[in-house]
Amino acid sequence: MNSLEDYIKQNRAAFDTQEPPEGHMDRFLNRLPKQKNKTILYLRTIAAAAVVTLLVTLSGLYVYDNWINDQKSVLPTLADAGTEYAEAEAYFISTINHHEQMIDQLSEGDLQQEREQFKQEMKVMDSLYVQLQHDLQTNPDDPRVINAMINHYQIRIKVMQRIVVQLKDARKLKTHKTQENEKIYV
Repeated sequence: MNSLEDYIKQNRAAFDTQEPPEGHMDRFLNRLPKQKNKTILYLRTIAAAAVVTLLVTLSGLYVYDNWINDQKSVLPTLADAGTEYAEAEAYFISTINHHEQMIDQLSEGDLQQEREQFKQEMKVMDSLYVQLQHDLQTNPDDPRVINAMINHYQIRIKVMQRIVVQLKDARKLKTHKTQENEKIYV
């Protein structure tokens, strides 16, 4: 390659004997911007196609995650672990519903703050139960997960029973203070 380069450098005068035809440079320069515009147009088309593809993909993933996947991903419950657990779960759920009704009745009126605190605590317990459901889904025959779900129900019922007792005591105390205040003013 160096020998070719050297040859061209040494015989440069022999190569520069002919001039291009007149108007050649103008035609050459006119072609350059056209090619550049085609490249820019081509890049814009590719960018637009990429944006459209990205939007379609993201919207498809959003639809799948929020609608299609929600229908398929029903988490298993304790009853799904076996028929012997279905009756126990029905008992736990009915007891929990009963206690929730009692708490709602007892927390009416001036005890709204306690009611909100109870709801926040139950949300935390619900998130723990959802984690247990995920564990049951991945390990359906694991007795530790099943026992943890049963313990979760039992603990939740105990917590709710304590809350009911505390709300009843708060009601009694409030009623007693009201009655004492009425005696003083009468």
